[in-house]
Amino acid sequence: MAVSAIIAAGGAGTRLGYQEPKQFLELGGKPIIAWSVEAFSQASEIGEIVVVAPLEHLDRAKGYVETYCHSKPFKVVAGGGTRQESVRNGLAASAKDMELVAVHDAARPFITSDEIDAICLMAKELGAAIVAKKVDDTIKEVQDGIVTRTLDRSKLVAALTPQACRKEDLSKAYEKAMAGGFVGTDEASLLEYLGINVVVHLSNSINFKITTEADLKMARALVSYLDAQKK
Repeated sequence: MAVSAIIAAGGAGTRLGYQEPKQFLELGGKPIIAWSVEAFSQASEIGEIVVVAPLEHLDRAKGYVETYCHSKPFKVVAGGGTRQESVRNGLAASAKDMELVAVHDAARPFITSDEIDAICLMAKELGAAIVAKKVDDTIKEVQDGIVTRTLDRSKLVAALTPQACRKEDLSKAYEKAMAGGFVGTDEASLLEYLGINVVVHLSNSINFKITTEADLKMARALVSYLDAQKK
């Protein structure tokens, strides 16, 4: 049972301060979006790739996907006003004969095909699964600039992507969220809102999200380091 991959690349990336969306910025000689497209195209559990891009950049996104998507059928569709709307557009465009979906942020370029396959297999067996990492820092809850309590980090994880689940469940979650005016920060929060159990795949891989200029510099430094190790 193959999985539909939705790569969310519909954001403007304004926090980086560039004229163009961050997913099109250069990283290691190719656009950031290309890294995720290549990884998903190499994952054996993935049956198709649906890229959700800004309406005004659809042709550009399609050109990148054509270049970097290897041996998988793909679609490029327009995003919405929010990430939730964009992913829903991707879900609507996905192939009806694939029962599961794996959603990934294009701004996380260092995902691997092995990890994609692992999370897809977990979702096939258990219904819904996300990639996450343990929280190493001490986390404080703050109100009005004052610490109100310290959270037990042994019970905390940072949610990453991809996040995989049954399409039917995600569709129902969107319907309930829309009716209740709920906006989730990721697919897992929508599934939780529906009452679906989500299992966690703890990852030790490099899978951070490029959000700020510092993130972009770190990603470029990492690529340079990895390239140097190959020589």
